[in-house]
Amino acid sequence: SYGDPTNPSALFAKYGFLDESSPATFCKIMIKRPSKELVDMGYDHSRMLFYKDTGEVSPEVYDVLLFQILRETNPTDMQRLYEAHMRGDMTTKQAIHQQYYPQTTAALVKHVNSFLNDLNTLKSKGVGKDPAEHPRLPLIMAHNEFVRQTFERVSQGLNL
Repeated sequence: SYGDPTNPSALFAKYGFLDESSPATFCKIMIKRPSKELVDMGYDHSRMLFYKDTGEVSPEVYDVLLFQILRETNPTDMQRLYEAHMRGDMTTKQAIHQQYYPQTTAALVKHVNSFLNDLNTLKSKGVGKDPAEHPRLPLIMAHNEFVRQTFERVSQGLNL
């Protein structure tokens, strides 16, 4: 196996090819030095996914976003969320998620919109470039288009 079949970005970065049959892509929430707690909550490029065909968001994305929000706004609830997660107490965890759903969704919408803007900027920079001078550019553009389409589906799902 070349790696995680759910994430074409990892295959693209490591091996230089794009697997467009991949069902999902990493959500692109980058945390430079994730704490042990963030990793425990699910911060992992193979688990924090946006699904290509449906626009669904993996639960780990919501868990990590909420954990980060609570770290800044309510450390007590952050600890409750973490402990519920570690115990497998889905009732408490779901109650906390429901309480902070507007904040979590707003953070996710902001991330998705920002990343879509970045992809549009990158696309415009590639227009008109000579593939003979930039031989990997068509592959990079195809990868970015795959990611853009996935993020568009996520955006549509969040705006329902």
